[in-house]
Amino acid sequence: MIAQSKPKGKRTFTPEQKEQYKTQKESEKQELQALYNNFMEKKTIKDFIGIVANYKQMHNYSLRNLCLVLAQSEKRNDTKFVGILNGFVNWKKQEIQILRGSKAYKVLVPMFKKIENEEKKTNANKDKQEKTLTYFKTGNIFDISQTSKFENFKKEQKAIDEKIMKNSEIDYNTALNFVSTHFPKATIKEDFKDQDKKGSYDPLSHEIILYQKSSHTLYHETGHYITISLLKIAGHITKDYAKNEVLAELTAYLLLKKFDETITYNFAYSNVWANRITEIFEIDEFIKCYKTISNYIFNIL
Repeated sequence: MIAQSKPKGKRTFTPEQKEQYKTQKESEKQELQALYNNFMEKKTIKDFIGIVANYKQMHNYSLRNLCLVLAQSEKRNDTKFVGILNGFVNWKKQEIQILRGSKAYKVLVPMFKKIENEEKKTNANKDKQEKTLTYFKTGNIFDISQTSKFENFKKEQKAIDEKIMKNSEIDYNTALNFVSTHFPKATIKEDFKDQDKKGSYDPLSHEIILYQKSSHTLYHETGHYITISLLKIAGHITKDYAKNEVLAELTAYLLLKKFDETITYNFAYSNVWANRITEIFEIDEFIKCYKTISNYIFNIL
């Protein structure tokens, strides 16, 4: 069944009802914040990469709101959840209807107030008035799985998935040739005698030493070369060790996707740093680093 919009009409509220409503909304926002914090603490590096990679699918929702919706979906154990979101009105504009009984997902909507002064009261400057954030209110959005479009969406997605072949990590020699071709200034030394070690990168000599015959390790150390020496977005070599490891893994993942979009990836090593990602990165910085590395790999190479 399809949900119908309710007729609009004016209602009056007593001061007590207004205060009760305000208290209820504040409590709701606190519960959402607690849910968000708990969600962020449990995410792995792989989870964060997946969330950021799918960020382009969103409309006008921040990554924080996306994570907030994902937290609610996780709490509901919503197995149909896709992550394609829109408000009631926007779905309606696309002639897509919300299914009856669908429970909206909550997002935090920033509310701004215009800053007025004598200089900005003229008509010429009316549209250029500065705004300041005053508070957040909760808003309702719905996933595509809660709409009349869902069945067609599933059929379309199934057709796409059937074309995708699942692969394991790429062959080491293939990865070695890829890195040697695209990054000739980085020298690669193989030393497979000590299998207890993985690899290392020297930012002064640009030398990558591999102790394991592993495409994962090769891409990870190449990630250090790219983020430290080429893009210069890495932190201090010793003080920001954890941050630099995360950036190297981001790069390793994107290099692998550059080679083959359908390939699977082993994040076992990167997840060592997962519980510290919210400590070493602000979300905006994480997004910026991801986009910088992604643009470099996909637009320059």
